[in-house]
Amino acid sequence: MLPLLFFSQVEPEKAVMDYISSFDIRLGKETYFAGESIEGSVLLENTENIKIKGIRVLLRGKVHATLKVVKSGERRTMKDDQYIIDEKTVIWGNDKSAEVEVIPILPRGVHQLPFTFEIPQTALPCSLESRYGTIRYYIKVIIDIPYASSPQGIKYFTVIGPHIDCMEQKYLESSDGQDRMTTVACAVKEEPSL
Repeated sequence: MLPLLFFSQVEPEKAVMDYISSFDIRLGKETYFAGESIEGSVLLENTENIKIKGIRVLLRGKVHATLKVVKSGERRTMKDDQYIIDEKTVIWGNDKSAEVEVIPILPRGVHQLPFTFEIPQTALPCSLESRYGTIRYYIKVIIDIPYASSPQGIKYFTVIGPHIDCMEQKYLESSDGQDRMTTVACAVKEEPSL
């Protein structure tokens, strides 16, 4: 009898997950500048009515650095992560932390749920992928389903440097640079030949 109880507890979770047949994150474009708006939508198709606490969308900018250090003959790898942007909005239902008595039901069908974020108008670092670290910007969507694993999706996008108006006076002036040539002399002592 005990194994039957175990399966009856697991089976509803699996059934809820099977009701979501399609889940996608769409953005208006793939590249942004600081200060721009990100407009996008979450596309969700479910074959049955589903109890969902809420659908959260997060805007994140994450810096990851890796440094390999040799100290006293011992190799160590040091890693660090920092979030430079971490914003959240709820596009359907309630926030995860909200105490609600009745869990809303998302009716079956195809749903397009729009969202908008403002990228801060600050000197954000550009997106970067290198051997020593990364700077990645992404939208993360979490569907909070009670008593089941919450499906999640991530969509990466690129942030590039600030807008530069090439017609500004400071960019129109020529830069006075001088070419410098350095001569290096080297003396070679020749051994007398016999």
